[in-house]
Amino acid sequence: MPHSDGVIGFRPLAEDDLEMMARWLAEPHVAAWWHRAERQVEQMRSHIDDPTVSPFVVLLDDVPFGYIQLCDLDHERDNEPALESQPMGTFGIDQFIGPADKIGKGLGTRLVSAMAERALNDGASRVLVDPHPDNAAAIRAYEKAGFVRLGTFSMTSGPALLMARDP
Repeated sequence: MPHSDGVIGFRPLAEDDLEMMARWLAEPHVAAWWHRAERQVEQMRSHIDDPTVSPFVVLLDDVPFGYIQLCDLDHERDNEPALESQPMGTFGIDQFIGPADKIGKGLGTRLVSAMAERALNDGASRVLVDPHPDNAAAIRAYEKAGFVRLGTFSMTSGPALLMARDP
């Protein structure tokens, strides 16, 4: 998506990217919300060929600066009561910006918006994000990207502010 501050793009996560992901997960601004980096990297590895989770490296002018995964949540309804009322075709996204010098520049809003638009254009009925209620910077970024608050829920990963973007 063209922008005066560079083009946001996505490419599928590959095994060769996992070392970079581990470095980024160790950054204090990422580690604050993405705990247990080794486990996260193993989950990313398992998603490379998972039909329900699509992991991507986020690019700015073809240079990696973040991670995002798009998850088909239809199969998660039985495990996550907060999802029971969501429409079929709901997808979730989880992401982070790796390099500390890339945070606070509006890139989070841009990358989340770009992935939400991609999912909705590909037929998703809704896209959800579930930031921790204390993650004010992420919540602001999601609101700027067009997500609306649905409420705070107790999820298997802990408390979450569920936010949605519809077509």
